[in-house]
Amino acid sequence: MIRIITTGGTIASMPQANGDVTASLKGYELLHDQINAANIQIDNAITLGSFAFSYETLYEIALHVRNALADDAIEGIVITHGTDTLEETSFFLSLVTDRSKPIVLTGAQLDASHPSSDGHRNLMDAITIARSTETARWGPIVVFGGYIYSAKEVRKVDTNGLEAFAAPGWGPIGRVDQDRVICGRNIPNLVFFDPAIPAPVGLIRLCVGMTGQEVVRMADGYQGLVLQAFGRGNAHPSVFPEISQLVNNHIPVIITSRCMSGAVAPVYGNGGGRDLERAGAWFAGDLSGEKARLLLGLLLTLRFPFDRAREHIQRWGNVNQPHLKL
Repeated sequence: MIRIITTGGTIASMPQANGDVTASLKGYELLHDQINAANIQIDNAITLGSFAFSYETLYEIALHVRNALADDAIEGIVITHGTDTLEETSFFLSLVTDRSKPIVLTGAQLDASHPSSDGHRNLMDAITIARSTETARWGPIVVFGGYIYSAKEVRKVDTNGLEAFAAPGWGPIGRVDQDRVICGRNIPNLVFFDPAIPAPVGLIRLCVGMTGQEVVRMADGYQGLVLQAFGRGNAHPSVFPEISQLVNNHIPVIITSRCMSGAVAPVYGNGGGRDLERAGAWFAGDLSGEKARLLLGLLLTLRFPFDRAREHIQRWGNVNQPHLKL
């Protein structure tokens, strides 16, 4: 039995009388005649556009998923979801669920009324993957446009194109070919945590001319901070003294990059990553800013000591992994 957990999004959206397109379809309304509904169970969890999600929404979805994982009758889980924040929900689920059963997230770029809507194919592919017990080892994954992506690596890269998702720098972990699931590579099995609502963490994308004073103003009121820094993990020279002050006030600061691929590392001086590291900031490797924010927020809620929290962030970001000797 496959359990489909519906959460809304474009895949469940229809035009309304006033011209707005909104999530409105539930349960079996998402299924077409070509899908064998006899072996499918529907869980109508939420009906929202994913741009309206909150931390509480992610927590609620996680509870629905964990309930399905505990049900012996369920062999795999499919989550229909809006594309705007699908990458964040999938990553949050990878932090708080085990790998005992396939967990597959999908959605659509064209609403259900469109004659060429991509939602049906994506849903069929997701069900195919969920029926394959071998895919459980990947943890939560995203399938879109025939390709399968790791929750940690997936990014939305196009606002309206049908191939809306990619994994910059990594590529897909597999693909679906009709009723076959083709595996390209494995995904490391990382530790997962108890589900909880993440603590508030600020996310600041640095731009030319942005100074340390601006960073401090925007960081006010948060329990932690993630900086999407320049390139390899650099900032204006006025930023690192303010970061040092935040760290001294027990506000953890994580460095990620504005770039779509590659990892941050403390390399440059004069305000660059070396100075940010000296100020006490943690480097998150190849984690995106959005995902580092979720991970730090969860670790803060669960009251991990800062040294252990840093270790988890580095592990999830592939920091300090051994290099292959050629």
